[in-house]
Amino acid sequence: MIKIIIVDDHQMLIDGLKAILSTQNDIELIKSYTNGFLLLEELEHHNPDIILTDISMPEINGIELTKKIKEKFSEIKIIALSMSNEISDINKMLDVGISGYVLKNVGNQELIDAIKKVAQGKMHFSDEVTEEMIKNKHSAPKKNTEHPKLTERELQILQLIVEENSNAEIAQKLFISERTVETHRKNMIRKFNTKTIVGLIKYAIDNQLI
Repeated sequence: MIKIIIVDDHQMLIDGLKAILSTQNDIELIKSYTNGFLLLEELEHHNPDIILTDISMPEINGIELTKKIKEKFSEIKIIALSMSNEISDINKMLDVGISGYVLKNVGNQELIDAIKKVAQGKMHFSDEVTEEMIKNKHSAPKKNTEHPKLTERELQILQLIVEENSNAEIAQKLFISERTVETHRKNMIRKFNTKTIVGLIKYAIDNQLI
């Protein structure tokens, strides 16, 4: 059972999401909030797998909320649920460690698929969000002229990570163990001086390493 919390300052949207999630036998909405500060006060009592959060909220925005959640509960996965596909919002949410970015205009099935993918350790971005990331990648100059040197195997794994493969899927495709995949992931995070796999992916995309 995938345990979900929703944070959005619009109760009508929360009610709509409740209706969507109630159709799934393997997803449980355990709590919803219209105020992120109240979530932070009560979060330790709920133990969710995934939090769906809006970005633009009056009391505390989704960026700051995600940052605070990840500082104390790094294992909780965050999916941004927003009307904005602005690259600045996307990058800010990536920087604080989200696992997905879904636009509010998507269909019910994409939202459900995103939740299930993220629960499996993958990432999910709406098509329009991915297009903005790619457009920004090609229009912006490379940020660095020198990059940490990656082995051929690390480059293979990095490409598969960006393609949203889990450790198990990468291991199967490359005929190596999951432990070996995880070791390579940790080594790349260390080389790029990032804190999370999301930071690693963002670095790779920003600097056109893949």
